[in-house]
Amino acid sequence: METCVNGGNAGLVPPVYLESLAGLLESAEREAWDWIAGDLAGPEHAERVRLEILKSTFRIDRDTKPGLYETAALAASRLGLAARATFYQVQQSTGMNAGLFFIPGEIHVAFSGPVLEKLGGAETAALIGHEAGHFMLLEGWGRRYRVLEDVMAALAADPGRRPVHDESLRLMRLHTEAFCDRASLIACGGDLAAAVGSIVKIETGVADVPAESYLRQIDEIFDRDDPGSRGQSHPEAFIRARALSLWAAGAPGAEEQIRRMIEGTPAIGRMSLPGQMEMVRHTRAVVDALLSEKWMRSETALAHARMFFDGYAPPAAAPDLGAVKAALSPWDEDTARYFAYVLLDFAACDREIEEPALAASILASRALGMGEPFREQAMKELGIGKRRFEALEEGCTAILDAARKGTEQSP
Repeated sequence: METCVNGGNAGLVPPVYLESLAGLLESAEREAWDWIAGDLAGPEHAERVRLEILKSTFRIDRDTKPGLYETAALAASRLGLAARATFYQVQQSTGMNAGLFFIPGEIHVAFSGPVLEKLGGAETAALIGHEAGHFMLLEGWGRRYRVLEDVMAALAADPGRRPVHDESLRLMRLHTEAFCDRASLIACGGDLAAAVGSIVKIETGVADVPAESYLRQIDEIFDRDDPGSRGQSHPEAFIRARALSLWAAGAPGAEEQIRRMIEGTPAIGRMSLPGQMEMVRHTRAVVDALLSEKWMRSETALAHARMFFDGYAPPAAAPDLGAVKAALSPWDEDTARYFAYVLLDFAACDREIEEPALAASILASRALGMGEPFREQAMKELGIGKRRFEALEEGCTAILDAARKGTEQSP
């Protein structure tokens, strides 16, 4: 059956994080990517899933719950989906939930516990829309994100996996849920109270959820804190509701706010694969900012830069460290320490330019918004007293002007 995933999807687009992760893994894990893509294309995959459904659920026939199927048809039309839906009840389940069994071209959703008894009509449409969102993401866009899901699961199950793989998988799941929550809102006709109510009822089991009151409670949270999600498979209910509310309102900068809520403050010790690549770009910008100065390009400094980046060549113009500051802010202690050491490396690698190099590093640390952490680290590592360092800070501009003049006057 045909699906209108890439056409009538009511403005839904894959999360930027998922596309970044897919691009990295499609290149770095090409053999695994192609093998999994081929396996999903064959009939054996669909048959395995059908057997799993038969073993673990009982099917809800259309004549048994016609209202459920009518709600599903309305939700599908709002999402631009033409795929036929079939529903099931999970055997021996207590907690309320729903899950998608993915078969290409068909929507199979299994309910757990008394979820259909607890949700109202619009809330049921929202729940169905959420699971349809999973289907859209896995079926659409050339099934790219279905392959991504299996590649990440394989990496996370490998005995040689690293923390970066676990974090990449966690964030992939959280961003996926945020995407599916948007589908739920569309499926229930834009009824934010129903979409939020569906989330909270399933999470808490509370029968009556005044969504407006809950959203005000969430506002109080964000007035006092700027939390990032610690969820492993789903963002916390208050983050999901906040993200959905921001997206529904089309608030300025909503996507960036939502990304920060899901991913939290950038941290060296807790990075995903896309986060690693972003940190590499930020590091390159810092190195480029230092070596944009001609006087800084001694053989020793260039050789040191090539230890960071193979075949390094200085930039034609200095990058904007303000953009790096904006991307990293607010930074954590480990991130500040990392960049302090990068700057200190170049401040101390060539004794012949040590003073102007340290002055340039001081100014770069200020541009990054990390002046104080850099000062503490520099004084400790270089053995510089407070008075001398303060004199360097005050004389930075004069020191750099002298270094530039020396470069201009040299043959």
